[in-house]
Amino acid sequence: VTENPYHLVPYFTAPAAQTHPDRLASTASLFGMTPAPVESCRVLEIGCGDGGNLIPMAQYLRDSHFIGIDLAGETIAEARRAAAQLQIPNVDFLAMDLREAGPSLGRFDYIIAHGVYSWVPGDVRESLLALCRARLEPQGVAFISYNTFPGRHLRLMLREMMRYHTRNIAEPVQQIEQARSLLRVVRDAGLVSRAWQPAIEQEIEQLLDGHSGWLYHDDLAPINESFYFRDFAAHVSRHSLQYLGDAETHLMFDVKGALDWLGDDVLEREQYFDFLCLRRFRQSLLCHREVALQRPVGPEAMDRFLFTSSVREVEGQLEGLNSVRIPNPSEPLSRIAAALGQAYPLPLDFDDLLACIPDRESLRAILFALIRSGFAQLHIRDFACDTAVSDRPRATRLARWESARGGAVTWSSHQPVKLGMMDQALIALLDGTRNIEALVNDLAQVEGAPPAGQIRLFLPSLLQHMAATGLLDA
Repeated sequence: VTENPYHLVPYFTAPAAQTHPDRLASTASLFGMTPAPVESCRVLEIGCGDGGNLIPMAQYLRDSHFIGIDLAGETIAEARRAAAQLQIPNVDFLAMDLREAGPSLGRFDYIIAHGVYSWVPGDVRESLLALCRARLEPQGVAFISYNTFPGRHLRLMLREMMRYHTRNIAEPVQQIEQARSLLRVVRDAGLVSRAWQPAIEQEIEQLLDGHSGWLYHDDLAPINESFYFRDFAAHVSRHSLQYLGDAETHLMFDVKGALDWLGDDVLEREQYFDFLCLRRFRQSLLCHREVALQRPVGPEAMDRFLFTSSVREVEGQLEGLNSVRIPNPSEPLSRIAAALGQAYPLPLDFDDLLACIPDRESLRAILFALIRSGFAQLHIRDFACDTAVSDRPRATRLARWESARGGAVTWSSHQPVKLGMMDQALIALLDGTRNIEALVNDLAQVEGAPPAGQIRLFLPSLLQHMAATGLLDA
């Protein structure tokens, strides 16, 4: 019997903000759909692994129900143990081949298949789309990610080199070590032309810095297919589904007008967009073919959404999400950006932002421009939590589990946040037995910690922020 490769080399599953029902519902609403409320929905994740993506969703959306399926029984067992340990009852994990998933699963408002489509045989891809068609509610949304041409060609060169170099190695750990060794040789040899060198180095650093499971199960996997968008869209259509949009909202908009010569054919524009930006990976949202989508969208749609952006000043410019910078912003735009930055990571709704610029039409135009550029992200749900901090604060079970598991935590917005040494030490101390002064004294004992007086100054605001983003028990 062949041992399951996911047992030999675990695949670390991390939260992916773009898969959250809020993101899917926001794009669906933008184009005129009426998706199920994020607070009370049914979500299926295909290829859920050890539950690292689904468990935080279930923690923060207790009135919704989540099911994760995966072929690897060992990782499903890990996911079940974690959900039980964390006392999260609204998530179930099933060891199941998606080709065998039938009506007994029920129907879903949102279906997620992140990192599946490109890594399974053709018959499984057919079953994946058939499942989406059969199990998705009429106004439901499916998320499917996949490797994309033309941008994927560069990574494929390195994949072919690594697979050749490890062709005679059967043991997974040795495969990973030898693949990384070859990558370093390619990087350090300096024999690539100067035009290619920066791109090659960037790809190699991503591979070297990534989790071992990602390298083994993604880049060294026997199946790792890439697709042109046109072919993916045609495949989707054969299953009576249609392309809704992209999970990264700004990637749907041609802000520079480079494709004005193409007309209004959405699928054709998306394919040429991939040509122009050499796109390498897509996160496509799908819905039923029968759904009448409202295209194009404009500023008039902004009233019903909430907005976030991590705004800061960089080199005299405002920098928001996706490293988008705005030079010489107008006074109204500066006020809006300042409000978003102060609230981040929590969202502000349209009416909140009217305090910055009372003219609704002008506010619509500015917000739509910020969304199109990627400076800001739109939302359909306010995920703010109780901001109260108790006398003896306690981190949630989820925060303590995630911190110990991977050195990161997940905000209520489903945004993963890497922790520093002091942050991890604080979360470990937040067990509900210490008051603020005890926390200050114990933190000051951590190697490399600042003086107690300095900790005493920043700790209250840090705890307030942790409470607001869902990391503390009420």
